[in-house]
Amino acid sequence: MLRNCLLLGTFGLATALAGATAPAVAAPPARPVVILFVGNSFFHGAFEPVLSYNAAAITDENYQPATAGPRRQYQHGQAPWGGIPGIFKKLTDEAGLHYEVHLEAISGQTLKFHYDSALAVIKQPRWAQVVLHDYSTGPVPTRHGGQPARFYDYATRLEQDIHMANPTAQVYLYQTWARADLTYPAGKPYSGLPLDSMTNDLHTAYYQEALRDRQIAGVAPAGDAWLQAIKTGVAAANPYAPEPGKVDLWGPDHYHPSIYGAYLNACVLLDELTGKDPRKLGPQEQAAAALGIAPATAVALQRLAHKQVRMGRRALKQ
Repeated sequence: MLRNCLLLGTFGLATALAGATAPAVAAPPARPVVILFVGNSFFHGAFEPVLSYNAAAITDENYQPATAGPRRQYQHGQAPWGGIPGIFKKLTDEAGLHYEVHLEAISGQTLKFHYDSALAVIKQPRWAQVVLHDYSTGPVPTRHGGQPARFYDYATRLEQDIHMANPTAQVYLYQTWARADLTYPAGKPYSGLPLDSMTNDLHTAYYQEALRDRQIAGVAPAGDAWLQAIKTGVAAANPYAPEPGKVDLWGPDHYHPSIYGAYLNACVLLDELTGKDPRKLGPQEQAAAALGIAPATAVALQRLAHKQVRMGRRALKQ
């Protein structure tokens, strides 16, 4: 018995020594979260540096420069797009997350268009998350030029097909923002009304769809965050009348996002889709620096995004 104890002791000591000197086995790399953004220029942007930002780090599903496939007619030039998904990808990298980002975006198109023309891209089991938005005026009331019934119909159809391919996928809606070009000039759908009007109409439609279809995981409230940026004095309310010391969320067309609007949207998406607080990225955040956003402004936009996402989640719990 004594001999057996000695043998066991020797074996245990040898094992311990071997463990102390053997190289650690590296853990296998985590599988990426594979995400698809489905929409139009409110994802890819219209102006540089947003349009091509971080394009090399994401997959633009419609960039086919050397092939003549059935989707060639929807090509968009000689370079892939990055846009807001490209900014989102950079933020996830900095937050220590492993995301594989794909973009299915065609300028000026609706969810119905994507359902009719891109279902082969959208209905794939590999997507862990899918983010959808309609044309900028699609969800608003018909008296303002919208087609809300079409929006509800095709948002639900796409959600169902995504979950048919992958029942565990998370489907999100991306609430877009009020268009200054449809509000301040005369003869437009929202002429004479405050900017809040279009924002509230968009909020109602996107949140109503999420409440109607409980298979939708949530809403990324980009448009609400824009309105809060204006109400808190970070951004100017009217790009036709610039205000010193305030950023312009719209680009030169007063329609698509500027660097500030795009960055705010990406911060909203980071918080809503991943649960990571964009405020923790702080003044040294790299995407903001690359886009030309001052550190103090980046921090203000990060804070607005976080606050608005919290408010949006509460709205869906009521």
